[in-house]
Amino acid sequence: MGNGWRFLWGSHSQTRRAASGQMRSVDRPAQIVDELFEPERITLGINEDIWDIRGCGIVRCGVLPFPAPSPAAVAKAFELRDDDACYREIDESEARWIIAEALHRDQAYRAELMTAAQAEQLTAEFLEQFGAQARYFTHNGYSVTEATFDTGVLVIGAFQSGCLWVEDED
Repeated sequence: MGNGWRFLWGSHSQTRRAASGQMRSVDRPAQIVDELFEPERITLGINEDIWDIRGCGIVRCGVLPFPAPSPAAVAKAFELRDDDACYREIDESEARWIIAEALHRDQAYRAELMTAAQAEQLTAEFLEQFGAQARYFTHNGYSVTEATFDTGVLVIGAFQSGCLWVEDED
């Protein structure tokens, strides 16, 4: 990749590579997506914080440096189902609730993963990247991954787009 940035996602049973090239070993190689879109994805510190603090499942969290034309385009970049029929538009308050709840509790057993205050803070930091006129989307009753449980939000802002999606298994 030309600018040295890499977008990552993974589970806590995987190895992760930071943008600096440092390895953090856990068990399996990380899923690193290098060339789905041009210009390349950018990694923000908040994405790493969300992954580290949530501590379980698979977390797809990142930003595309352009306003995607549709939710399906954002979904495709994060290897979610890329069919617009799978997503419905929601307002910002519902997007905040979905993200905060996905960060706060495991979807399978409702175990607390972080405090509600931590989840709300991380949610706010993630969403403020997209500006006041952003549009928000979540699944439309369809699973958009192969996981038993998945939920999250796709965001299309004026200058960039993003995804925060989590997957859990029972």
